Amino acid sequence: MIKRPPLSEADRIWFPALICIAIIGISSAGCIATTTPADPIRIGVLLPGSGPVAVHSLDGLTWAAGAMNRQGDRTIELVYRDTSAGNISAHAEELAGRDDIDIVIGPATSTELIEIAPLVTGRGKLLISPSVTGEIDDNSLFWRTCPTDDRQVEAMFRILSETGVRNVSLIVANAPYGETFARFAPAAAAANRIRITGAVSVDASSDFEEIAMRIGEEEPGTVVAAVYPEEAVRIADALSRAGSTAGLFLTDAGHSPYLLERLGERAEGIQGTALFADPTTGYAIAYEELFGEAPPSFAAQTYDALLLAVYTAARQEAAPGEPLAASLRWVVSGDGIAKGWDPEEAGEAAAMIRAGAHPAVTGASGPLRFGDHPSEGPLAGYYTHWTVEGGAFCESTPVSSAGGEPGLPGLSYDPAAGEGVRPVVWMVYPMAKGDRSFADSAYRGLFRAQESFSFTKRECTYADIPLLDAVFSLQNFTEKPDLVITEGFEFTDASRAWAEANPDIRFVTLEQAEFGLPNACDVMMVPYGASYLAGVMAANITRTGHIGAIAGAPVPVIDPFVRGFTEGAAAYDPSVDVTVRYVGENAEGFGMPERAGALARDLRAEGVDVILMIAGASNIGIVDTARETGDIYLIGEDTDQSYLAPNLVIASVVKQIDAIVYRAVANEINGTFRGGREVRTLEDDGTMLFVSPRFDAYAGVVADWRERAVAAEGEYLKTALL
Repeated sequence: MIKRPPLSEADRIWFPALICIAIIGISSAGCIATTTPADPIRIGVLLPGSGPVAVHSLDGLTWAAGAMNRQGDRTIELVYRDTSAGNISAHAEELAGRDDIDIVIGPATSTELIEIAPLVTGRGKLLISPSVTGEIDDNSLFWRTCPTDDRQVEAMFRILSETGVRNVSLIVANAPYGETFARFAPAAAAANRIRITGAVSVDASSDFEEIAMRIGEEEPGTVVAAVYPEEAVRIADALSRAGSTAGLFLTDAGHSPYLLERLGERAEGIQGTALFADPTTGYAIAYEELFGEAPPSFAAQTYDALLLAVYTAARQEAAPGEPLAASLRWVVSGDGIAKGWDPEEAGEAAAMIRAGAHPAVTGASGPLRFGDHPSEGPLAGYYTHWTVEGGAFCESTPVSSAGGEPGLPGLSYDPAAGEGVRPVVWMVYPMAKGDRSFADSAYRGLFRAQESFSFTKRECTYADIPLLDAVFSLQNFTEKPDLVITEGFEFTDASRAWAEANPDIRFVTLEQAEFGLPNACDVMMVPYGASYLAGVMAANITRTGHIGAIAGAPVPVIDPFVRGFTEGAAAYDPSVDVTVRYVGENAEGFGMPERAGALARDLRAEGVDVILMIAGASNIGIVDTARETGDIYLIGEDTDQSYLAPNLVIASVVKQIDAIVYRAVANEINGTFRGGREVRTLEDDGTMLFVSPRFDAYAGVVADWRERAVAAEGEYLKTALL
């Protein structure tokens, strides 16, 4: 894991000067620009560095600017003013008054926007907010990278309806943020057949005890609160003191570390909605790899605000004299080569824009596409339903507010880059990132390699098979790869054909077959031993004597999971019953969460109280069902999945996919690639059973049985068809 220490409050105050010294090597006294084409792109930032609404990740913004600087040929300089310290109007006037700053990222809240928008856009500068979600008057110079609150209201009441809520009491902040929710809530509630039993507006002076007593008289099933974190804490405490049994459901503003810090264990069970990154982009994985924690609510939207600023500056260079608003409008209407969010793709996109090309740009939070009124935000946003479990926010799979199919930039080469400058690595996943399992683990290793080595990466999925077949068979490479990594049994035939037809390209295949080609390293991760330990642990922890497994499909790669789990349980206690169910008959079963959830419900009805999840992206349906019943323990797959539900996921059968992908790239960079078969097992730590932190008490059982699991796996390998 790559970790960077967070900026202290003092560091954040001096952040602009430090950027000037460290990045461009000039005095911190003003950072005055000259007029050469190589001048830094200076972008103002008006966001809080501390306090309840500091949920944007300034550390992530700093990393993004630094990483783009390493990739591109223009230096990005962030001129940051901490809105949690000092007067925001004074900060806004200062940045807007500078001739070397045309674009400002911020502010954080609707109230602040009303205060500073005239100061910034009134001077002809662009203002891009990552988190203002309330309604505002249309302004061509104000853009935002988050959808408006009406979309969150719709998502929120849809989630409430799906979880069986029929009566709610509504509490909103006495501010523009709360007023928007109050306006849209009645229609959204009615559309989802939910009755609002009462509504009240609150601020710091409100009597929360009296409000809690009134809610008790209304007897709602849930209290929905569109308030800031300070008010959310006071509401939670007041409801508790009043003895209310109603659940508390918060909006995105409540998804703040402040809530957990102030409430502690009292936060358990609180739910809500929040904006999230498009899971197919991998931004959340990259963020966690960098900082050791999930990104805060508006981190992805803040990153995207930086992207829009950088791309607009590039367009201004290509089209001097074009109005700023027109340049940004041009940027988001791209119809050329698709470019993703990460620093490599962003650097290429900016260079292409400066050269006059018109790439289709995508952000960390999703597609950067806007309607006629940019102040209304992007056309699509991703929302997640979160629950506080084990002292942490546990999010469901994010869902787009506007539908759409997941996708990757694919072979989004930079035609201006030429060949041979850096090694080119193609990563081909079985499905788009966001499965919280196999694909995500591979991307984690790829991103870690990006942070360590200099190479060009391209990403595709099984959906790109027709294109890849044509490229490899015809050798029609616009940008020829040096290394291709294919992940998943689905690629067995394709990988063999591609490697045979292209002996000068090196291939690393995961979970496929032994091809016996000098240019192919075929890696198999055998999870039998780790699954054997999972069976031991499940047999030890079950109260009913009935355990189960839900698998994506009855395919060869699943066999060692099922065999190991079943035989481990039998070795520990022969009386334990094991039931195995399959979501589907083929690879589609790994992407059917609703079907998997229904199977989990059936198993629970049959008395099963521990379930091994080996269904890829379908696992989230199993988790949702377990959260509903609250009395099923789960065992994850491929990667540590305890974050899905810390109170329920007792362990995970882990394959070191990320380590294998990282090593594959490292070997390519270092010239140490070796073809042939590579088998990774429990004995060599290629697989393992990771015991979740809250269930450390069972770690002893796992340790005691490890040698027997290794021996059993050795017997399995004697006859297994890998």
